[in-house]
Amino acid sequence: MKKQYFKIAVFALMIFSFNACKESLKFELDKDQIDTEEALNSPENIQALLNSCYDVFANVMDGDVQNLQELLSDNLAAPQNAAGSLYYTVYNRGTFSFRTADGVLLDLYRCIYRVNIMSENLYRFPEELNGNKMDGEAKFLRAWCHWELVKLWAQPYGFTSDNSHPGIAIKLHSHYSVELRSSVGDVYNQIIEDLKFAEQNLPDDNGVYANKNAAKALLAKVYFTMNDFTNAAAKAGEVINSGLYQLSDTVERYIADQGNEVIFKTISTGPSDNRGGSFIGSYRSDKTDNPGIKAATDFKTMYDTADHRKVWIEVVDPDLPSQVVKCHKFDKDFFGVALLNLADMYLIRAESLLELNTDKQTAASDLNAIRERAYGSDKYNVSSGSITLADVRLERRKEFAFEGDRTIQLKRMGAKGETVVIRGADWNCAGSVLQFPASEKTKGFEFNPEGGCN
Repeated sequence: MKKQYFKIAVFALMIFSFNACKESLKFELDKDQIDTEEALNSPENIQALLNSCYDVFANVMDGDVQNLQELLSDNLAAPQNAAGSLYYTVYNRGTFSFRTADGVLLDLYRCIYRVNIMSENLYRFPEELNGNKMDGEAKFLRAWCHWELVKLWAQPYGFTSDNSHPGIAIKLHSHYSVELRSSVGDVYNQIIEDLKFAEQNLPDDNGVYANKNAAKALLAKVYFTMNDFTNAAAKAGEVINSGLYQLSDTVERYIADQGNEVIFKTISTGPSDNRGGSFIGSYRSDKTDNPGIKAATDFKTMYDTADHRKVWIEVVDPDLPSQVVKCHKFDKDFFGVALLNLADMYLIRAESLLELNTDKQTAASDLNAIRERAYGSDKYNVSSGSITLADVRLERRKEFAFEGDRTIQLKRMGAKGETVVIRGADWNCAGSVLQFPASEKTKGFEFNPEGGCN
């Protein structure tokens, strides 16, 4: 039988630091390749491989992915113009491969590659390992990485009536082969299949690792992106009704202790083990008036004086050419990134129920839960007779500003048939998605159209 090998250039030492647990897997190198029979020769090594999958996922979800999404939205002002600047290029919706987010693309596929290796080798220790659980974790991470890729590098679900437009390459195995782009419909079908497997095989309690409710919450988000409001409301409702999560007393999610609101998060144990680095490095503005990323002028009046979230925004030199709208949301030395949380489930269910024109009482209750936390009272509550889609959508923008949520919400509205213009351009213009790096060029691979949004 032919031996299986995998690249090890960035894989010589794998460390997973969730919950301050550090485990390592070391290998002898042989021309940057290693025999999997040697590397994965114990249950401990396979577990360490899974840990490394969470590790690379946490590293790319530290703001790297989310910042790119925000730059395509209407939440930010233009970044500083620097030659070859990735953020400036993305903000201005460049469609050439000279400066693209190849590092993010490669890291997301690196995570997919690792989970595929792990899944393919679980058979080695059927008695020592809980293979179904670990495979559920692998499928959860694989689905999430494919989802982030298809959101950034392809037009959204609903862009074509049958979703046959180009998506991204689906990677379901570890052996090397040239994979062309699958349709967006096929990508979403695979994401849902993986998440359903994860939901069925993950336990209710899995420590800091993905659990059953994490799979349900991610399914709710994916269905919502697809404008599948029936399934989105149902999955969000299952998480809410589990009773395991409660809104915290503070609007601050980007802190060390995030309470029981968080369904799934990456964990930082200190400044030297920080999973929020790209958020902090890009936005932090408590010590400067010129952060790398600044808020759009919309946020000068986004939060009224009674809203506790107003502390996130500071205007420097208002109404002058030198005006800067700073975001203080990430002004911390370190924090874990709350990737799935209860507030999102409330807002997904509220908007989905309104779209379905059913159970407006629950929709109002969900929205009011967010508002009461934001305002510290029920003064701004709505009734089942007065709640509107605009109410829920505005609350979503306020609550998740700068967290990477805004662009996909605008795009799914556009795909649903609404008129959506983002910074003067149609939601589906060529530059609303990222261009693939030039390294992807191979026979048959289809690059995204060029031409930006002009």
